[in-house]
Amino acid sequence: DGGSMSARDGAERLLDLATMRLPAYRAEWGQAMLSELASIDNADARRQFARSAARAAFGRGLGMTIGFGLGAGLLVAALVLVASRLQLADGGPGILDVTVSVPAFILLLVTLLSAALARSFRFGLETGVLALVTSLAALFTVLATEGIVWMNRHGVFLLDGDPPRGVVDTRGIVFNLFSTGMWVGHLVLWVPAVLIGTALGAWIGSQRSPADIRAVRVPSPEG
Repeated sequence: DGGSMSARDGAERLLDLATMRLPAYRAEWGQAMLSELASIDNADARRQFARSAARAAFGRGLGMTIGFGLGAGLLVAALVLVASRLQLADGGPGILDVTVSVPAFILLLVTLLSAALARSFRFGLETGVLALVTSLAALFTVLATEGIVWMNRHGVFLLDGDPPRGVVDTRGIVFNLFSTGMWVGHLVLWVPAVLIGTALGAWIGSQRSPADIRAVRVPSPEG
């Protein structure tokens, strides 16, 4: 009836959406889930099956990308904040070495893991781009807030520990990363870290046989 068809269409849309971002080697599993769904006639059973399969697919596709990407940004923010606070009492020498190298290592690790787990260069690269964007946003946020603290307490910039050459306002402190062009120096190391991590992870993933990959359990309509 109309209600059954509406529920059926909703279940199909949910599962289509959940499986479209699966890595290539999981595509066959995604198609199997859609075929299994097509064989179920009961509307409630279809919804239950679609939700169960969608949760499994999300964790192995889009969910992994979002998790790694946002996790990288949060870790960068935490480590930069710790570095700032460790030097705050002395007001120097600045945390530029930390902000360039530490996020680069995190990005390399994140892309390596995601590409290896997904066995896909594209998947690792997409995760790396998200991780890079969130890391840059996290870095800017911490530098903006902590930079004001450093300037008020010691009269120096957070990144290099140098005093301003003239009068500096809040805007100049907050956007110091960009106004000085130091963001370019960060990306010069960060971008290669993403590419190297992705390539290395994809290679590692390609060396793994299907038997080395834990099979995804096919959820039953009963859950």
